[in-house]
Amino acid sequence: MIRRWFLPHTLRARIATTFSILLLFAAIVVTVVFARQAARTHFAAQQQLAQNLLGFVEPAIRGLVANYDIAGLDSYLRKITADTTIAFIRITDESGTLLFEHQGNVEPMSALSRILISADDVIKPFGADIVVNGVKVGRFEGALSYGPLNRSIHQVVTVGVLFTGVTLLIAFLLEYFLLRRFTAPLQPLMEWAREFGHGNWHPRAKLIDSGSSEIQQLNQAFSDGSAAMRHYVQSLEETRELLEYNETRLRKLVNNMHEILFELDAQGRIIFLNPAWQTLTGFSIDDSLGALFSDFLIDEDAIRDFAPQLLNRLHEKNREISLRGEDNKRLWMSLDADAQKDSAGNFTGVIGTLGDITKSVELNHLLSKYQDELYHLSVTDPLTGLYNRRHFDSQLEVILADHLPKNMPVCLLLIDLDGFKFINDTYGHPFGDEVLRTTAQLLKQQVRRNDYIARLAGDEFAMVLKNTDLENATRIARKLHDSISETRIPLPVGHMQLQSSMGVAEAPTHGADAQDLVSASDVALYHSKRRGRNRIEVLSPDISKAVMSIFSQGFQLRNALEQGHIHPAYQPICNMQSGKPMAYEVLARMRINGLIIQAKDFITVAEELGLTRDVDLHIIRQALTQTPLEFALFLNVDISSFNDKSFVQELGLLLKPACDNGRSITIEITEREAIPVSDTLHQDIQRLRTFGCQLALDDFGSGYSTYNFLNQFRPDYLKIEGSFVRGMLDNESDRKIVAHIHELATSFGMKTIAESVENAATERALQEIGICNAQGLFYGAPRLAS
Repeated sequence: MIRRWFLPHTLRARIATTFSILLLFAAIVVTVVFARQAARTHFAAQQQLAQNLLGFVEPAIRGLVANYDIAGLDSYLRKITADTTIAFIRITDESGTLLFEHQGNVEPMSALSRILISADDVIKPFGADIVVNGVKVGRFEGALSYGPLNRSIHQVVTVGVLFTGVTLLIAFLLEYFLLRRFTAPLQPLMEWAREFGHGNWHPRAKLIDSGSSEIQQLNQAFSDGSAAMRHYVQSLEETRELLEYNETRLRKLVNNMHEILFELDAQGRIIFLNPAWQTLTGFSIDDSLGALFSDFLIDEDAIRDFAPQLLNRLHEKNREISLRGEDNKRLWMSLDADAQKDSAGNFTGVIGTLGDITKSVELNHLLSKYQDELYHLSVTDPLTGLYNRRHFDSQLEVILADHLPKNMPVCLLLIDLDGFKFINDTYGHPFGDEVLRTTAQLLKQQVRRNDYIARLAGDEFAMVLKNTDLENATRIARKLHDSISETRIPLPVGHMQLQSSMGVAEAPTHGADAQDLVSASDVALYHSKRRGRNRIEVLSPDISKAVMSIFSQGFQLRNALEQGHIHPAYQPICNMQSGKPMAYEVLARMRINGLIIQAKDFITVAEELGLTRDVDLHIIRQALTQTPLEFALFLNVDISSFNDKSFVQELGLLLKPACDNGRSITIEITEREAIPVSDTLHQDIQRLRTFGCQLALDDFGSGYSTYNFLNQFRPDYLKIEGSFVRGMLDNESDRKIVAHIHELATSFGMKTIAESVENAATERALQEIGICNAQGLFYGAPRLAS
């Protein structure tokens, strides 16, 4: 560090010196500026003097030179050259002969003048020709001296230096005394600081009050600091006492802890244990101190983690470990432990706790055993011990996902016992249960090690053959079929011979997912039963594609109903006079993978599988919920659904509250097959009419619509079949049929609705006949609710 011995020792002297140096620098700058300005002014005056001298002397000497009056010229010029400002004067005649010459003060420019005046600024000689009547008679030349200029500049600089010196002295003294007065309050503050340094928080020095806000704030800060330190010292003393008290309490808590508190050194040796160690393990603390902690562990992974070379990375939270007790009993412990490091980051050891969880672990093990048993019960059939339908559905997906990407085929074999209902009804359920157990045992005997068997329903079983093609699956099915056919179950008198029908399908040939594979096997089993039972059918192109399509679409239809993917669509029925809707026909639509499927594409499947009633009720329920009360609705109901009394009851529960709330509802009957008009059907429809429902007969003029139904039920609306309406413009017979149906309806007091109206020309033709209401693409296509 550079020594600053040359600086004053006190703060006020340093401030005064610094301020004086700054003032000196400013004075020097001001003096130089003024001296430079004075020099330039004097220099300019000298130049002007030379010009004035030339203008003044030249007319006077013109006559003297012209008359060649040397004596007069000499007398005149000696008076002028008496001024020391003139350095020299020379006068010559026209031939250059010297007439007069004066050599005066030729003092050069001083060093100070050269500093203050630019090097280009020099006193230049002056001269002019002497001309009389246009004739040159001589020449006048001269120059001025630097002497006056040098003396003027020297005088200015001298005065400036004297003034600066006096000013500096006065300023320094004034600053010193002022600073001494202003910094006087700092002296007691220094004494306070010195006392603080020696630990004296009650200084004897008295602080001096000052008008300076900074000094006042500093005084206040010292006073507050002294008070705060006194408070801190007192608090530290109280804290020390509290720490002693808490240490005593902590020691009691540690000694009374139910958990083991332990500390290990860097080598994994025990250096601290609380009394809980001896209580839980049976080992004395004195014997255990100094021993390796890993000596008391049982599991290899825990022993490895407490090896000395791994301890510095130890961080355990709620880890379940086993501890060896004195009687070699396994104790289950919950371990919390962390490696400890000092301020330099060096590993010093491990601190942790061990909580006894032996009872909890044993209870959990017992609970886990019960859960396994419960899971086994939930996925197996209690009667046969085979997997149940729930487990089959999930496991088949897993098997296919595992085998098909590896190009390994999977075959599904469905087994159905023939005449099982007869067995149950004839010999009783206990004997039926014995038949099922026997069949399950036969399946277990025939199944290969990696194959899978399950009981799907009452008498239906499934066998999944992994990595097996259709040929080998058929061979296995024949062997199983023969085994079942050869089985005899004893009866009180005689015995019972079992028979079975089987269907076989292969993935991915007949389906790449579980749904398709089950559907394909269902089709094969269905075909087996249709061909006389007690046989094996393998799905092949010979089996009707229509049957396969029905089963496949039926599966989709069931799924759509279960998952809510059947939705109502609404098509307006308009009054052709006003062009406004008088009602909306509710139609069924199925949504699959974003595609909207019309009812005509799945209603046949619903009829084949007996799902028509479910579809109708689902659509009606949604339509009544989605639409406002002021919407009049035409609800399609298949007349065959009225054969199911539960359907009629559910339909009534839906329609009565809607009608009571003022909803206008028309039941639109569709006849897809000839249904005899019975008293029960008549009563059911009349009951719906008592709720306030109206009746409409759909597609009149085609299908199974009959005059008998028209006469029996007298519907409120007759809907004219769309094929006649579409052809009436081009076919006179169609036009006459439409007109005849309208006349017939009018004679019965019914209103007609023309279907499939697609253009304005058809609308005009219908109005000419007298038909008022119509529906079709011309008025709007069916739309799902937004």
